[in-house]
Amino acid sequence: MYNFKWLFVGIILLALFAHPVKSQRVELSGTEVLNFTSAIDGQQYILHINLPNNYAKTNKKYPVLFVTDGQWFFPSMYVGYGGLHYDGFIPDLIIVGITWPDDYDNSRKRDFSPEPVKGIPNSGNAGKFLEVVKNEIIKLVVSKYRIDENDKALFGTSLGGVFAIYTLFHEPSLFNRYIIISPALEWDNGILFRYEERFAEKKLDLKAKIFISSGEYEEAISFKSSFNTFVNQLKSRNYKELQLKSMVIDGMGHSSSATVGGIIGLQYIYSKPALWLENAVLDKYIGHYTFDTQTLLIGRSGNFLYLQNRDGNIELFAETPSTFYIKGFSGSIQFKKDQKNNVSGFDLIKNDTTIFYKKTNQ
Repeated sequence: MYNFKWLFVGIILLALFAHPVKSQRVELSGTEVLNFTSAIDGQQYILHINLPNNYAKTNKKYPVLFVTDGQWFFPSMYVGYGGLHYDGFIPDLIIVGITWPDDYDNSRKRDFSPEPVKGIPNSGNAGKFLEVVKNEIIKLVVSKYRIDENDKALFGTSLGGVFAIYTLFHEPSLFNRYIIISPALEWDNGILFRYEERFAEKKLDLKAKIFISSGEYEEAISFKSSFNTFVNQLKSRNYKELQLKSMVIDGMGHSSSATVGGIIGLQYIYSKPALWLENAVLDKYIGHYTFDTQTLLIGRSGNFLYLQNRDGNIELFAETPSTFYIKGFSGSIQFKKDQKNNVSGFDLIKNDTTIFYKKTNQ
């Protein structure tokens, strides 16, 4: 028969001498955390910071992406950025996730809602929170990191999307890029539509590159599509400097569209230009280029250049008249000219490595 007396003694000894296991908050690898209390609204905020891999090796300034609801979406944007950057779709970025120590649900209702809403205590703090972002968070990040203050982006989804749109029409010059996923457009009886109308009445331009999306199934359950109505309202204004891409994401609902839309949005708002160049300009780049024992051929087909390899032709896209890139390749080709203004070769630049290919006459 089992001796329950000794089992009981064993349990007591285990309790006395075993080391207690404590949970520990784990941050994403390579990221940093800043904590501060706002002097504007008295609230506590936490900033999660992700720096480019080459940050310590350079002195340059970087574009910055501010991610609201950082407790949920800083990790997904961190992962999405890594993949897109590896494939050469987006540049080096600093990512800043903005969140609170706890009580996320009530905190976001407080800080993201533009005006007090009946039945939601402490709502309507968006104006003050925008001041916090503008005068404290951005300034804090700028003081600690090398930020390109002329290239700032804002991410927001759902109620965070409400705040992003509120920011767009109340501080239109603060950010020049936006990722807005599944914004709660019916919030507070469609207050965002009224903000846009007031902005349009002022005859101001809207200088921004915006990706806005919704999930297929959140649209299906609505009696009317506020998303399409809002997008069409924006397009109807013909803001000259507005670059807008809208999308209803197949197979996604309100919450599931956040990660997918965030990655697609990242790729869009940081997409490289594809310039149209005259054939006479492109023809100057046609020829063979050599490095060591390797020879590459650059040719032209119609109005684009291509790099020929054993598997076929790879199209080159013009980012500037002398800099080209390949979609899905993390690098660039920069053509060089000699003192007589003739093309002498090109630099193949990938990460921190530059290889010069000399143009030959063969």
